Amino acid sequence: MLEHFCKQNHSQVSRSVGALYVHVPFCVRKCRYCDFYSQTDGQAAKQRYVAAAIGELKLKGDVLAAPAASIFVGGGTPTSLEPDLLDELLAQLHRYADGETEFTVEANPGTIDTATADVLVRNGVNRVSLGVQSFDAKLLDVLGRIHTPQQTHEALRILRGAGVGNISLDLIYGIPGQSLEMWSRDLDEALAADTEHLSAYALSFEENTPLWDDLEADRVSPVNDELQRAMYYHLIETTASRGLEQYEISNFARAGRRCKHNITYWLNKGYLGVGPAAASYIGGRRSVNAPDLQDYLERIEAGTPPQAECEQLVGRSEMGETLMLQLRLTEGVKIASFTKRFAVSPTEAFPRSIGRYLQSGALVETKTHIRLSREHFFTADTVLADILAEV
Repeated sequence: MLEHFCKQNHSQVSRSVGALYVHVPFCVRKCRYCDFYSQTDGQAAKQRYVAAAIGELKLKGDVLAAPAASIFVGGGTPTSLEPDLLDELLAQLHRYADGETEFTVEANPGTIDTATADVLVRNGVNRVSLGVQSFDAKLLDVLGRIHTPQQTHEALRILRGAGVGNISLDLIYGIPGQSLEMWSRDLDEALAADTEHLSAYALSFEENTPLWDDLEADRVSPVNDELQRAMYYHLIETTASRGLEQYEISNFARAGRRCKHNITYWLNKGYLGVGPAAASYIGGRRSVNAPDLQDYLERIEAGTPPQAECEQLVGRSEMGETLMLQLRLTEGVKIASFTKRFAVSPTEAFPRSIGRYLQSGALVETKTHIRLSREHFFTADTVLADILAEV
């Protein structure tokens, strides 16, 4: 019944979604901190997966605007697919793109070679999100990454040489054993590469990961909050001094290089997700494909939609989620847009939590926006959780 409900709702929406996400659930090796859905023992299933992802897109692609504003291929590690399979997948996705589409593929530096880079560019990929995480070999070992600092530099050289003009680097801070000086070196090295975009996140210890097990067994110690805070604000100061604008709590970009795809999420606008564990948000309804590759393959091969969990966001739940996401943007929530969408202003909808944080200074209200104060970026999760609790 739940699956039919999702399908029925989907069939009532026509070309209303501007963003497409495709989840590739394969990795060379799982990183020690990662709890995203992927597997390393499914090599024989890669060909079936590519055919299934294309099949799911044919089942659901009628909701996509033509052309899409953004396409994002994530994982997992999309570039762990062999070049011929990656080529097959990207060629089909390219049909939904034009010259204005932001077309991103995530990559691990250890999986980039000239053949893979040529496949990306040939199929219209104009943005690569490179999972660097650190330029320190010891820290990469703590994280369980498969690449070396040298491979990161080589990947950057290959991608630039192939013609990729928009590269985003992912970094992690708060890694066990990492000092402020080590973090500063990572930032300097990343920015020396003239990256167009930088995403930087504090390490989180997720249950059922090897790094969580190490934490529980006292084999590693988390970086304390005071040092993490220093790292975070050093990140803000350093990126600003090097010409990158902070536009979201953890994201920084040169002029014109903000990630269009992620902004879709932060504005709580619609998107289509394809692949096991991929999420969609269509017509106010959020659905998430089951994180089960075998079930996914069997269902698509039988011509049926993948099994999905669904949730309808209406009223205060949709308002709360919209506020929570938009407050991650440094400009915050545009009051007029929120009021037009929900027929009530943010302060009227959530007077208790917003009122308290406006009074404390954690939130700032201008004539046009409500936003987090810069001093409270580091503790934003507490503010956002309180707003959601008022739902």
